[in-house]
Amino acid sequence: MLRRRRTVMLAEAMAQAEAGAEAFRMCGVVRRRQERASQSGEKFAFVSLSDPTGEYEVLYPPESLRKCRDVLEPGKAVAIKVRAKARDGEVRFFGDDAEPIEKAVENVVAGLRVHLSPSAAEIDALKRRLEPAQTQKGGEVTFVAAIGGGREIELRLPGRYNLDAALRGALKTAPGVALLEDV
Repeated sequence: MLRRRRTVMLAEAMAQAEAGAEAFRMCGVVRRRQERASQSGEKFAFVSLSDPTGEYEVLYPPESLRKCRDVLEPGKAVAIKVRAKARDGEVRFFGDDAEPIEKAVENVVAGLRVHLSPSAAEIDALKRRLEPAQTQKGGEVTFVAAIGGGREIELRLPGRYNLDAALRGALKTAPGVALLEDV
C-alpha cells in the first residue's frame, strides 16, 4: 500500500537522489531522535530511521520538528516526506513532515487476495472477521482457493473493506488462510 503512495525505500531514494531527484516519500522505524538547540534557541533534530534496505538519518529543522515531534518517537513506524541533497557521493535528507504509517495507508484504496488452504478454510469465521471492516471506501477482498488440477477459483466479495493492519492481522490468523496478497 505504501508503493501506491509512491513511497520509496532508502536504497531507491539514494539512487534517485544521486540522479538528481530531490523530494521523496519514505518510511521506516524511528531508531533514535537527538534534539539540539540552534543559535537562535529553536530546536532541530537528527532522526535515525531504518527500513528493510538500511539505516539513514534525517535532519528535521525547527518548523518541521514542531509540526511532527510527537510522531518521531523511537520505535514508531512512520511515513515521512523528505528533501534530498546529493553532493560528492553523499546524500543528506531533510525532513518536511512525518505521520504514523497507519495513517499514511488508511485511505489508500487497494485490494486484498486471501489465499485459502483447500481443506481448512472456515468461511463463516472469515465473514465474521470481515464484517466490522465493511465501509463505503476501501478495497475489495477476493478469496482464492485451489480446486485441483492446478486450477483456482476466485470469489470477490461484495462491498468494500477498510484494509488496515487490524483486519490484515485478523485474516492472517484465521483458520485456513494460507497467504494474504496485496493487489
